[in-house]
Amino acid sequence: MKKTILASTLACAFMVTAPFTTMAKQGMEVTTASTAIHNGTVPIEMAGEAAQKQDQQQLAQLAYEYAFSIDEAYKYFYQTVVEKDYPLNQFQNIRVLADDTYTAHPSINNDTLHIMGWMDLAAEPVIITIPDHDEDRYWLFHTMNMQHFTDSAFGSPQRGTKGGSFMYVVEGWEGEVPESVDEVIYVEHPLVKMMGRIMDLGGEDSATAQKLMDQWNIRTLSAYLGQKGPEPVVRDYPHPEHTNWVERTNFVLSEGTMITHDQALLDYFKFLGLGTPPVNFTDEQLRLIQLGKEKGFLRIKNSGFDDSRDVLGTRAEMTRVPNFQHAYGTLMGQWGLPAKHTMYTGDFFDSEGDVLDGSKFDYTVTFTPPPLEDGGFWSYTAYSGNTRLMENNALNRHSRGDRTLIPNEDGTYTITMSSNTDGHENNPNFLPIPDHRWYSVLRMYTPGEEVRMDEWKSVPFTKIKTSAKK
Repeated sequence: MKKTILASTLACAFMVTAPFTTMAKQGMEVTTASTAIHNGTVPIEMAGEAAQKQDQQQLAQLAYEYAFSIDEAYKYFYQTVVEKDYPLNQFQNIRVLADDTYTAHPSINNDTLHIMGWMDLAAEPVIITIPDHDEDRYWLFHTMNMQHFTDSAFGSPQRGTKGGSFMYVVEGWEGEVPESVDEVIYVEHPLVKMMGRIMDLGGEDSATAQKLMDQWNIRTLSAYLGQKGPEPVVRDYPHPEHTNWVERTNFVLSEGTMITHDQALLDYFKFLGLGTPPVNFTDEQLRLIQLGKEKGFLRIKNSGFDDSRDVLGTRAEMTRVPNFQHAYGTLMGQWGLPAKHTMYTGDFFDSEGDVLDGSKFDYTVTFTPPPLEDGGFWSYTAYSGNTRLMENNALNRHSRGDRTLIPNEDGTYTITMSSNTDGHENNPNFLPIPDHRWYSVLRMYTPGEEVRMDEWKSVPFTKIKTSAKK
């Protein structure tokens, strides 16, 4: 998709009846992050070809391209959890819609409340409890592992209003499952990135969305059962500034089953010490480790994929492409949703190919809405081209979508855009824009097949006047 961009996104306990336990049973939905060991993947084929040529420099580059997503996940975890002493197995709730006052994440959406955090499954499973939601309320829970593969993603498009209890365990775990658990989700690594979204229309709807957020709950299995649990696993986290990418990747691979899934590939990289017990690196290994990083990162950053379908997904999806392709998704859209759940298009230029500039022009666009699956919605959000953030305006309005716009008689929608908000206070189809260079992101939550197959196209914005702004 030519205009698709990779956008990074982003209390009261919900009480349930006393749970009873049973072994994993017939009728219980059991989900695993990857259902088979993949021995015939594209990365293995590429490494095999380099090994046949006895090209250690090429193998070092391929090793770095494999390790990049793991290393970036680890460094992100270290910076946001270890350095800040942020507790694991807790939710971090962003309880208000992001607007111009929110500066932590560029191009964040203006549609949903956000739930973030990290699970640690090393000591015991963790259970996520999500309440039933009201009709037409979009919600989604998304998890990713330390290899930047999606472990799970589910919400209103799959379940409607129905919530439930979802138990996350590391592959190979055996134990009793509470009767009240709706689904067991097996993952490859004990450290799991969590991201939740709850639609918030603003105004009076915000209080309803916040009440729902307060009922999302995360507990260890023992806490869920009201029992004393094991002590959390204590780790000696390597400092990113005092280690190289091989050491940090090996640290991540030392837990869980990722190393088992990747063993056939890692066998090609043993000469670097990757996927092996800690070693004292030789000078030649250190030279190849540095060379692999330089060549690998150059290929990753210049790979230039512009479609999230190519770079974000599950293990099964991302091992069908070269590792540098998957790594580009990590570089440009870390922790992003796969395209089946959300697709994005960015508008940076108008219908004449000129950069969007609110100091020079107003704009309009009339379009047929993007087809969606049940439970989805879409919206346009305006951002400053200088800061990549939303910008203050007199209406405190930053997005327009199918829940806020009034359609035309023929079912199309028209949005008018200007940096001058005078007289537009009561116009639901008006979107304020910055008084300088700007861009918009169209988000399509649960896009339909026509969107996913590029049969539906967004319409570029058209200049409608050149008069000076007030």
